[in-house]
Amino acid sequence: MPICSGVPLLAVANDLVPTDVMPPPDVIVAAPDSVKPYAGYGVSYDSNLLGLQNSAAAQAMGIGSDLSDYTRRALFGLAIDKSISQQHLTANVSVAKVDYDRFQQLDHLDKNLAANWNWHVGPHVEGNAGITYSQGLTPFIDFHLLEKNLRTQETAYVDGSWLFHPSWRVHAGLVHSKLSYDLDSQRPADNSQNQTEVGLDYLAATGSTVGVQLRHTRADFPNPEQIAGSEVFNGYNQDEIKGKVDWMLSGKTKLHFLGGWVSRKQDAPSIRDFSGINSRVAADWSPTGKIDLTVAAFREIGAVDDLSTVYSMNHGGSIASAWQYSEKIRLVAQFKYQKRDFSQSIETGTPGSPNQNDVLRNTALTMIYNPTLHWQVQLSGIRSTRALTSTPGGFVNNGVMLNTRYAF
Repeated sequence: MPICSGVPLLAVANDLVPTDVMPPPDVIVAAPDSVKPYAGYGVSYDSNLLGLQNSAAAQAMGIGSDLSDYTRRALFGLAIDKSISQQHLTANVSVAKVDYDRFQQLDHLDKNLAANWNWHVGPHVEGNAGITYSQGLTPFIDFHLLEKNLRTQETAYVDGSWLFHPSWRVHAGLVHSKLSYDLDSQRPADNSQNQTEVGLDYLAATGSTVGVQLRHTRADFPNPEQIAGSEVFNGYNQDEIKGKVDWMLSGKTKLHFLGGWVSRKQDAPSIRDFSGINSRVAADWSPTGKIDLTVAAFREIGAVDDLSTVYSMNHGGSIASAWQYSEKIRLVAQFKYQKRDFSQSIETGTPGSPNQNDVLRNTALTMIYNPTLHWQVQLSGIRSTRALTSTPGGFVNNGVMLNTRYAF
């Protein structure tokens, strides 16, 4: 009886997310016991690449009145899958050259590496150990300058679980992560985090799981942030106790819940401390063999780009649906709504203060076409909007993306 699916426990536990109905265009999953090189090429159009409010904002930056740009992306990668007795090794490495038509100062390389060892000791003890590395352009959600703001994320993790009874499992894990930005102006967001977690699960005979997990996170920010003329170090300690439920309601319907108490203590100032309930609930429904539907709702503490210490209280939901139209064609629709409240994390009058509270909406429609077993084509249309809740502002961005990839 398998203990887990070979995915790192802490990676799964961080967020209860809906089933990923649309694979990202850069990821190739190798077949069992194979080494698979792959390549891809994509062209995209963004009507408002930098996420600016309007043409006047672009003119004030000295970049003219045109907000749009075309992007070309050439990708090369290697996916590895290898099993040795009970041990399972996977790795994926890729490099993508990204070029812009107008804003050529943003040209860069995206670099990604992921390696995982799903280890086993006998039939009842297993876990994961691995590393991830990624470097790419920071999204223009909360950063809107025409500067090549590359961010680098590194993670190392190890976890394990013990099925000490047919119905009971205990698990624990450690994660170390590091984040850094190229731009000097963004250095206050550089940080490293150490996360520890322990948990206990009850495994029902029906396939449902009920559990509890405890987590502690220590975050250190080596470069102080300037707030109201004072230097503030943004480190914090965060403790969580959450319940987790994966309920097999029927063969076609699964319900998921992850929620509980979260307490964050900032190093300074204490007015930014947070304590309260975080929760996320999701449902997966497959009414037929060709249609999948996932809905989710959440209320939880989040962060700018999910990375910074400037946090927000987020409320929202999402819906995603996939239709396997034919053996070679899949259609996907996705929508996400998120309301962010920064009131508690930073002082009034500074970026991210209460008058910057906002609502984000993201919509995507995608057609995935597989003309052969090795070749895939994705055509997507997207719309992203940001609306400030207290003052005029925000942005609207419409885009079209065409990506193709081939696995040799």
